Amino acid sequence: MKIVILALLLLFLSLAPVFVFGQTIPSGTAVTPTDILLLFESLGGFLLMAGGVLIGITIIITGIMYMLAGSNQQKVTTAKNMLKAGVIGALVIFAAGIITETIRAIAGDPLKFFK
Repeated sequence: MKIVILALLLLFLSLAPVFVFGQTIPSGTAVTPTDILLLFESLGGFLLMAGGVLIGITIIITGIMYMLAGSNQQKVTTAKNMLKAGVIGALVIFAAGIITETIRAIAGDPLKFFK
């Protein structure tokens, strides 16, 4: 029994390269650095827009929480802290976009940027 299993194992291992190397490589287009840059630019733009939408939703929900808080100081404090966090988040997200665009403008044509 052991000899049969060993023989089948050796047969499989000897035929394994035939199965692997018999496949054809699919044809396609080569990926260039420009394609990768375009992918990252698109991803960055999407994240910037998604962050802006989430910030807007956060500020709207915070305003509703503030209106519904009434005279409960704990809820008012929570709403104010959420509003501060939303505004700070918006500043960070949009500042990152501005910094990125500034660096891109300087790297593209440094002399044109300062004119």
